[in-house]
Amino acid sequence: MAKAKKKATKKDATSQEGAVPAPKAMKGKREKAAKAPKAAAKKATPPAVDLEALRKPVDEARTALATAEAEAHEMTEKARGLVAGAKDAYRAAVAPYRDACRKAGVECEYEGGRGSNVSEKVTFLVEKAEKGVRVTVKGRPETEEVIPMAVLKESINKASYAYTDRWVGPREKVGNKGGSLSNRLRAALR
Repeated sequence: MAKAKKKATKKDATSQEGAVPAPKAMKGKREKAAKAPKAAAKKATPPAVDLEALRKPVDEARTALATAEAEAHEMTEKARGLVAGAKDAYRAAVAPYRDACRKAGVECEYEGGRGSNVSEKVTFLVEKAEKGVRVTVKGRPETEEVIPMAVLKESINKASYAYTDRWVGPREKVGNKGGSLSNRLRAALR
């Protein structure tokens, strides 16, 4: 009962004095005073700036940038011309050497446009025959073979890859020569 009296007296004392207790959020904080209207008046008028004085360096920098870009483009074109001229001179110098190596039966150490990992070029001669299609690797008469129409009707791709595996080499080594042959076979059968 003594505790109840203490609480009641404390409550009565604040209410008797007429003081209003501060809300919990506002405890310990002071209210900020309103800003003076003088500060707002100063921000409203910007300081005077001489735009012409600032524009001159911008125009000079823009002109310098355009000049630098033009010079860079000119140098790039000149470099491309130098490289193209050097490539032409290299090709002109290597061609007779390669021909001499071929005639002598020696492998040439200077590669041309085709790298060493590219298989040799193969051209297929394809013509329609009575019972099928005659196929030959150009320049190699021993590869002549007639593929029967029944085999071609079953699968042109299988027939072309079987031929190239037999006469040109496996697909892993020579690439997609069978695809080239299958396209020629389709054209011949139309």
